[in-house]
Formats: sequence, C-alpha cells, structure tokens
Amino acid sequence: MKITTVVPAYKPKYLADLLHALLRQTVRPHQVIFSDDSPEQDFVRLLKSGPLAELASGLDIEVVEGPRRGAFANWRHSLETFGGRTEFFHMLCDDDVMYPSFYERHLQAHAHGNFGVTVSRRWTADEAGQPIRDLPVPASVANGAGSLVSLDASVLFYATCARGTNWLGEVSNALYRADAARLISDPQVGGIGYLGLEDIGSFLCSTLTRPVCYINDHLGFFRTSSGQNSAQHYGRPLKLAFLAYLALSMIGRNAGHLTTEHLNYCLGVIGQGVLRHYAQQEDMQDACTVLRDWMQGVPGAEDRFLQVWQAYSGYPMAG
Repeated sequence: MKITTVVPAYKPKYLADLLHALLRQTVRPHQVIFSDDSPEQDFVRLLKSGPLAELASGLDIEVVEGPRRGAFANWRHSLETFGGRTEFFHMLCDDDVMYPSFYERHLQAHAHGNFGVTVSRRWTADEAGQPIRDLPVPASVANGAGSLVSLDASVLFYATCARGTNWLGEVSNALYRADAARLISDPQVGGIGYLGLEDIGSFLCSTLTRPVCYINDHLGFFRTSSGQNSAQHYGRPLKLAFLAYLALSMIGRNAGHLTTEHLNYCLGVIGQGVLRHYAQQEDMQDACTVLRDWMQGVPGAEDRFLQVWQAYSGYPMAG
C-alpha cells in the first residue's frame, strides 16, 4: 500500500522539521509533492540547494508552483497534482509534525476495514513543538477498549455538530484513500458548501458513504503560531469556519444523522459566537441578521442563511 504525501506549502520556516519527520517514518511515503505557494518560491530553492537539499535527497520529491490565490486554491492544486497516483494520500500542512510510526499505524488501521479516512489523536503544541494541550475527545472514545474505533455518520455528526465541538483535528493527522480527495477539493454535499472547514468537513462527509477509523493514540502535533489563520480573530478564514460548521450540521440533518433539535443546538452555539465576535464587522452583517432571525424562529430564515452563506463563501460556485 503506497502513500503520497501532499504538502500545500507556504511557510518555509519549518521545512527542516517536516523533512526530518518524513525521513524518520517507519513506513516512508512513496512520493512527496510540494505545491509551493510562497511568494518567492522558497521551497523550490531550499529543496534544490544547501543542507536541506541533502535531507530532501532521501525522499522522492516533486515540487510544483502553487497558484498563489489563497490557501484553499493551493490545497486544491496540491490534490490535482496528486491525481490519485497512489492508493492513499496524506495532506500535511507545512508546520505540523508526525511521529515516526504515523504512516505505519494509519496503514494498519486502514487494513482493518473499508474506511475513507483514518484520523489519529494529536497534541496541540507551541511554536517550538512542545505539546501544550489535547483535544476534548469524548470519554466514550478516549476510554473505549482498543486503540481503533470505527465511527459511522450518526455517531460522528452527533459527537461533533450536535455538541458544537471539534475533537478530530485537521488534515495533517489523517490518512485518506485516494477517492476521498474530492471531499477536500470540492467541499460540498447536496449543494451545501463547507468551505473553511475542509478538514473536519471531509471527515464528517466521508462517513456518508463509509465509516471513519479513529486511532486513539497521539501520533503527531498541530503547531500553533501567531501567523496562522486560526490566530487571526477577525480574519476571513475564521469567519468561514464558524459559518461552515453550521452548514455541516445542516448536511448532517438533511442526511438523517441529526435531528432538528441537534441542528438548533448547533445554531445556538454558532449563532451566539458569531454575534458575540462579529456583530460589528461590516462583512458579517448579512450573516448576523439572518442568524438572529433563524434563532428567533422567523419563517424562511434557514433558506435565507443558505443564500447568505453561499454568497459569502462563494461556494458552491455558480454554474
């Protein structure tokens, strides 16, 4: 079973850590694709010359020029370059790190069933890579028997959207089958987009066709820094994430895996959060207005939210 590591690259600061993590894998990837979205093509330069080039020589690396149209465009470009060339792919963000047994453990998990994606537990670390916190994994999962837990759509939508929480992490701590790439590159189900949460969205929507396998063991860390999107409180990526979470709850309700009561709970959590943080933000006025109406039970507000959400996110794209 072969793996392609796909790196939508932008921040060269952590490239040495990334290469070391790949080289130390007990099962190495078949190939590594860098989509270099940095302004000065730093990854192209660093991977071809100097001490990092010597490190890179231990891996089969392909570097392509990124589209320079934002993070999502680079994620999509990375996956288009991958093109399903191996059975599995790992989308590795350029500042995250996997522990040496990451690929070995994920392949073992995939061998236990027909899973679209396997997701492992991971630490949140500071910029130096020191673990500082865990994700709030439900007790039924964290304390369950065995290290592998099969999660179907009803369980996973309930354990996330119905509770207004994300304990799964993001793409760097997951290994996908090749055909699941569409869940990241085309983030929508039934005309409802989840642009802004392609990570948890791909996990959840994968369960609409087959279960997800959760590996209850820390196999890497998510590095926090002041420059990442999640740290930009008033940035567009975080606003998209708020609203996309509500869109994912609608997808779960429409598929029969959440009740209206579950959706309303999520609406309360997300709506209050949006109003608390963004009520004075000019670009969020339409969203705030429709969320107030929806929370107050105004007829037609849910449909209006979908219209506002599509206009704000630009996804799914018209035509």
